[in-house]
Amino acid sequence: MDNLNKAIEEITKNYTTDELIRLFTAATIPISKVNTIEEVLEDPYVKEEILSSTDEKTGITIYLAPPPYTTSFVKSKNRKLPFPPRFGEHNEKIYCDVLGYKKEQLDELRKKKVI
Repeated sequence: MDNLNKAIEEITKNYTTDELIRLFTAATIPISKVNTIEEVLEDPYVKEEILSSTDEKTGITIYLAPPPYTTSFVKSKNRKLPFPPRFGEHNEKIYCDVLGYKKEQLDELRKKKVI
């Protein structure tokens, strides 16, 4: 297999992707281009469906593959989702506000490295 891959690479490196697609298509050999991430994001079938999330702290935007079915919730958010929380970011809100722990109990859990 290594020899075959080397032979294919040696021959195909002399052609552009478009040239290889034309040659293979003319010979009725199935072929497809492997796109870069940037090309995928600009693909008209993907561009309008891709999900994104921007971190307010760093400004970094991550892109997520579109779901198989786009719900009205995703549409209402214009395909922009909240950024995932960092590890432990919402501990105080969840433990104290939702579960009813006192701040001192939360501090004790942190001290014991439970959270």
